[in-house]
Amino acid sequence: MNELSFRKMTANDREIYEEYYRKSNTRLTDMTFNCRIAWDVVFKSEIAIWEDACLLISDGAIFTDPHLLMPMGILDSDKLDRILLAVKKEFDRRGWRLKVMCIDEEKVPLFENLKHFKADPGFNENSSDYLYDGESMRTLSGNQLHKKRNHVNKFMRLYPGHTYSRITKNDMDDCMSLVASWCESKGIDKNDIAESDYMMIKRLFENFELLDLRGGLIRTDGIVRAFALGSLGNRNCAYIHFEKADSEIDGIYSAINQMVLKNEFPGVSCVNREEDLGLPGLRKAKQSYEPVELLKKFKTWLEYTGNE
Repeated sequence: MNELSFRKMTANDREIYEEYYRKSNTRLTDMTFNCRIAWDVVFKSEIAIWEDACLLISDGAIFTDPHLLMPMGILDSDKLDRILLAVKKEFDRRGWRLKVMCIDEEKVPLFENLKHFKADPGFNENSSDYLYDGESMRTLSGNQLHKKRNHVNKFMRLYPGHTYSRITKNDMDDCMSLVASWCESKGIDKNDIAESDYMMIKRLFENFELLDLRGGLIRTDGIVRAFALGSLGNRNCAYIHFEKADSEIDGIYSAINQMVLKNEFPGVSCVNREEDLGLPGLRKAKQSYEPVELLKKFKTWLEYTGNE
């Protein structure tokens, strides 16, 4: 077998990445290729295909520790153990402590039978992905979502001349202008990666032709007032990565949410709207759509035991 060697990941790696992504059957939004490319302005991931698995490592930037994302492919404990042994050598060379992140809950048992490592997987509720029923999000039916229907109806009533369209690379400047305005209204430096997602959204637009992005936008008076960008991922699920809107326009957030799902993800069974980061306002907004499940993201340090 060839020696494990990592290289910088780029948008051109989509085909090989998604081959292993599909095999992994992961449900975590962090593992979708579009998410990885967007956030690569921060994490600067390195990729390797080894042991018939896709491996991504990062130094963690300002957000977390150096880590290996959960290997993607068909795994058992023995194969995972071999991968970890090889990655440990690379981490030792870089002076990093071995850590694995973005572990699906159903893959946690793989860490219980490792030959050479001791693991203690855990999760943070603030990092759990919100999962919703696809049909409910498209129709906003039922008593629990009546407030959302009212918001959409109010937007339709106040802005009868609005237009909706599928998002394209040509919409980049108009959408980035909206993000910049949104940042300014919040008193945020748009280029501050700790506070703003401006650079992440820009990265997706810059690589638009190489990615399988799905999204839409709303214009009033010819100006982009809201847009959303997402992916179609494993298990027939829509993953909504970024959503921005002019908060001065009543009902527009509910409107862009529903319109994108109805037009760009008409047949999905579920919708993943990512995590709330423990932010009270974001948590309230995500809970208001009545999630059907919170997907836990496990992570663990690996202690090398040397056992045979």
